[in-house]
Amino acid sequence: MSMRDVEWITENEWLQEVLKEVRKQLDENRDSKESFKKDYIETQREMWQDIGSVSISNGLDQVVDFMQFINTMKTQKRGHELTRKLEEKYEKMLVSPYFARMDFLENGGEKVEKCYIGVSNLMNDDFDFLIYDWRAPISSMFYDYEIGEVSYECPEGIVDGKLTLKRQYKTNNGKIQYMFDSSLNIDDEVLQDILSKSTDNKMKAIVTTIQREQNKVIRNEEYKNLIVQGPAGSGKTSVALHRIAYLLYKHRDKIKPQNIVIFSPNDIFNDYISNVLPQLGEDNMYQTTFKEYMHKALGKEFIKESYYQMMEYILTSKKEDIYQKRITNIKFKSSVEFIDMLKRYTFYLEKKDRNFTDIIIQDKLIISSEDIKQLFFKDYVQLPLKRRLQKIKDRILFLVESYKKERIKEVASELNNTGSYIDKVEIKEISVATVRNEMKDIYNEINRITAFNLMDIYKNLFEKLEVFSTGSNAKYCEAKISEIKSYTIENLKAGVLNYEDQPPLLYLKGVMGDLPETAEIKYVIIDEAQDYTPLQYEIFYQLFKSASMTMLGDLHQSINPFMNVGDYSNISHVFPKENTCIINLTKSYRSTMEITKFSRRLLNKEVTDEFVERRGDEPLLLSFPDEGAIKVRLLEDIKRYEDKGYKSIGIITRTVKEAKKVYSFLKDKVDVKAILNDEDGYVNGNLVIPAYLAKGLEFDVVLIYNVGDENYACEEERLLLYTAFTRALHVLSIYYSGEITPLLKEAIC
Repeated sequence: MSMRDVEWITENEWLQEVLKEVRKQLDENRDSKESFKKDYIETQREMWQDIGSVSISNGLDQVVDFMQFINTMKTQKRGHELTRKLEEKYEKMLVSPYFARMDFLENGGEKVEKCYIGVSNLMNDDFDFLIYDWRAPISSMFYDYEIGEVSYECPEGIVDGKLTLKRQYKTNNGKIQYMFDSSLNIDDEVLQDILSKSTDNKMKAIVTTIQREQNKVIRNEEYKNLIVQGPAGSGKTSVALHRIAYLLYKHRDKIKPQNIVIFSPNDIFNDYISNVLPQLGEDNMYQTTFKEYMHKALGKEFIKESYYQMMEYILTSKKEDIYQKRITNIKFKSSVEFIDMLKRYTFYLEKKDRNFTDIIIQDKLIISSEDIKQLFFKDYVQLPLKRRLQKIKDRILFLVESYKKERIKEVASELNNTGSYIDKVEIKEISVATVRNEMKDIYNEINRITAFNLMDIYKNLFEKLEVFSTGSNAKYCEAKISEIKSYTIENLKAGVLNYEDQPPLLYLKGVMGDLPETAEIKYVIIDEAQDYTPLQYEIFYQLFKSASMTMLGDLHQSINPFMNVGDYSNISHVFPKENTCIINLTKSYRSTMEITKFSRRLLNKEVTDEFVERRGDEPLLLSFPDEGAIKVRLLEDIKRYEDKGYKSIGIITRTVKEAKKVYSFLKDKVDVKAILNDEDGYVNGNLVIPAYLAKGLEFDVVLIYNVGDENYACEEERLLLYTAFTRALHVLSIYYSGEITPLLKEAIC
């Protein structure tokens, strides 16, 4: 028997021992769960038998007994919930209890410890670790080191030693499917195996494929804010979710899922990643999109354009007369220069005289204009504008209230003395109505001097835009400023709120104290970081000032050419430098070597990021006489790739309009779904989707619909096309009619 055979026997025996322990603990846990459930029901029964209906008239003792029962039931319910979660953990372990092993000899120790690593800890009755959680301090060595000298940090300090073996497994339903030893490339072999399979309907939790550079991000707590730049397919989203799982595990006494929020690009992507954290052993955190948060915060007063409606406009309206004017507005309102204007305007609002007046009721001075100024400019000056005005309003109303009460008494006395009224209730109602009418103008004046209307404030900025543009970058000349001013005011008067106007409004709303507190949020994850403007980062910082932020993006995948971060240097002023670190992920795992090389040629610049050398077919460039012929070939290719066993095929179009045409042609001929809205849920299989909704997703096969020069014609769409290409795992086919887009001519030379 060979050494390899002995290893297989030994490993299988260990696996069965682990599974035996898992089953034992699962049975014990189920007994406990059932016991908690019975106790809970019994406590409920006893409560109603012993106490019955609770009433304060029955005495304090009954209330005390009732509360004791309630507290007991709460404890039993928590116990039941804990056992339910443990049951889920053990059931997952029965399928795949661990995925790696490292043999560690601690300095000064005599015996090598075999450390098996999985999604959760497992200890036996003797408190021996059979499996270590991947997030545990000791497990970090598996990701950070090759065989040789190693160390890890635990609560007791630094532990040094040697790794003598690193092994990885694929286990499923109680069997080892394969295993291999690795020293240099931690996981490329596993990665290649995973990527050679088809994608499933959700993003897979690939704990086994964390690389050293990814692990550096996942466990980084040296800096409050992390900016993670990585090429397409470098695992940025997976890293973000692993980071959340790690933080929840390490700080489980302080941090709960409700203390973490992730901003995803759209609801499709939220759905796509929704099962990853549960696979990593944690409950899901709060998932949202910037659009969802912003639209909720800004209310329903205006018709609000969505981000994807704006994208559709950018891609389909180039021939409209007003197009260039709109683009100028988008660029202007996404610029660093506009942030400076907003800040100057905010300072102006904080300091300007608001035309306060004396509040006088029937010749009695309630509060003078000078006293109101004192409140505004000194006593409440530390408060943001809206809260300051509200505080002043509350103060004036408090002073008015004492007068109002006295005046109601006077009127009531006068009515009573007339002898015309007998009913005291009627006298009071008439007195209150009389005084309210007398004071109507006073209340109107109080409302006027403390008014806060966000839309009026925003409109006023553009009415005086020339004043606040002074000192800004010269590229926005007087003529441009005048054009931007008139265009914006015209839209606002029409009740239309373009997407580019919404972040500035949200910024003003926040800086003036009109947004709810978010102190409970401790960690913020921002995915697709390249697609947010510097102003949006100002808003993130404003909203979550005390939270730690992890921002993950790829500057080469900016889908909106006019509204993006531009460069991370543009947000260096937002986050304190001493607390912020930029980390570069340098290796791409998603696509085959051929697809990656071809896609990068589209960037028209040298890209030095590495990629996994997984071989595949060269991307296909296919020419057709018209769009009808493209659709026929699409149908043929979908059937052909299905027959080859590929499970997910992405048919990526440029626009929603195009996606509707393609879907209409295909839907009755082949099993295919379409995503035409950013609020749609993700669906697996064959999917027609516009390029700007596909970011973050991946498909076994990607078929790019019509890259003819009449479709992708301008430089601004280069990165959008690159984003579409890099969705492909194994196969990339590109179709076009007429001449091919000039963006690709250099790439194929």
